[in-house]
Amino acid sequence: MENENRSNSNQFEIMINKKTYHCSNHLMTGTQIKQKAGVDMSYGVWLKVTGPGNDQPIGNQEEVDISRPGKNNFFTTCMEIISG
Repeated sequence: MENENRSNSNQFEIMINKKTYHCSNHLMTGTQIKQKAGVDMSYGVWLKVTGPGNDQPIGNQEEVDISRPGKNNFFTTCMEIISG
C-alpha cells in the first residue's frame, strides 16, 4: 500500500484538448504534449490561460512545469488554421 501511494504522488494530471492524461514527469515539452495527445507534429500547442490575457504558445523544445497551478491545461490545433 505504501508503494502504491508513493507512485500515485509522482503522477501529474494534465488536460489536452479537453481530455485528461497522467504524466510521471513534472516537466513537459511542446513535442511531448503533442505525442501524449497523439496529434500530428505539425500542430501547435498552447497553454490555456484563464481570465484576461492570451493563451500562451508552447514551442516544441519549450518546457512547462505542469506541477504548477494553472500550467496544466493545453490545446492543440493545425497551424494552417492559425496562419490562413
